[in-house]
Amino acid sequence: LKPCNVLFLFFLNLFPLVYPFMCYTCQEQESNKDCLTISMCAEEDKHCMTIRKDVGTKPNKPKYVISKMCSPTCPATGQQQTQSSQNVSCCEKPLCNVNGVSSRQSSHGMMSLGVLASVTYIFARGL
Repeated sequence: LKPCNVLFLFFLNLFPLVYPFMCYTCQEQESNKDCLTISMCAEEDKHCMTIRKDVGTKPNKPKYVISKMCSPTCPATGQQQTQSSQNVSCCEKPLCNVNGVSSRQSSHGMMSLGVLASVTYIFARGL
């Protein structure tokens, strides 16, 4: 493998490709597992937002509902905001809102996957 190809793969992992920004989206679902629909965001959307809203403690009713969406801005100060009845969280990486309100692990997972793919490619091409 030529040194220029190795450098190309290295920089490819450092700088994201131009592709549509995507987030997980759903409206008022009872479980995070029901919020796995992937949607392409509008060009102005730079954040994935998750809102967990408390709805009460009635028998046979959910304690909270989850909504996920694309957003051009993050209304939460410090990337997370807690009000009396809802918790809002934002992140700035594609599909980073997979784990509900705290979803920092997703971006680390995507980065690791990119590095693994690059190393696999290098060895498959036969250094």
